[in-house]
Amino acid sequence: MRFPAAAAVLVLCALGCDAGLRPEAPTLACPAGICGVVHFLGAVPDSTDYVRVAVYRTIPDSLDDLLSFAGFSDPLPLGPDSAIYQCCVTPLAPGTYAWVLVVWKDVGALDAATAPALLRAIGSYGTGGAAMSAVTVPAGGGAGGVDIVADFGKMRSLGDFLPAAR
Repeated sequence: MRFPAAAAVLVLCALGCDAGLRPEAPTLACPAGICGVVHFLGAVPDSTDYVRVAVYRTIPDSLDDLLSFAGFSDPLPLGPDSAIYQCCVTPLAPGTYAWVLVVWKDVGALDAATAPALLRAIGSYGTGGAAMSAVTVPAGGGAGGVDIVADFGKMRSLGDFLPAAR
């Protein structure tokens, strides 16, 4: 008679345990701005000056507007296969941001004339390909979980995303 009682207890325990003792995935607290994790793929080019997350209120209309971003993160560490980021160096105002991307910069002085040659998109928040997803920063808070895959093997000119190129 002991076996059926023990089996019943085991069945009840099994039904009450949905995830077992697996550790929970860490959640990133995002008190302000936009936060998430960048997952790196591929080899970092030798000519890398830095990699940052950049945020645009709207997608630039021309090459001249590439430096019109709403904000950017600190440079990301490139040794590990992922990096936590918080954007931005200066606080973002509440509102919707059309383009959140990971930008690679080649070595050289950056200005409006050199931006098209020195900057490359290596990942964009969204569903992949050329599709982008807007991110809304709420008043008094932040938008967390804005995770991006950045692939050094698939760097694209920022000009590829301009209206004339779409």
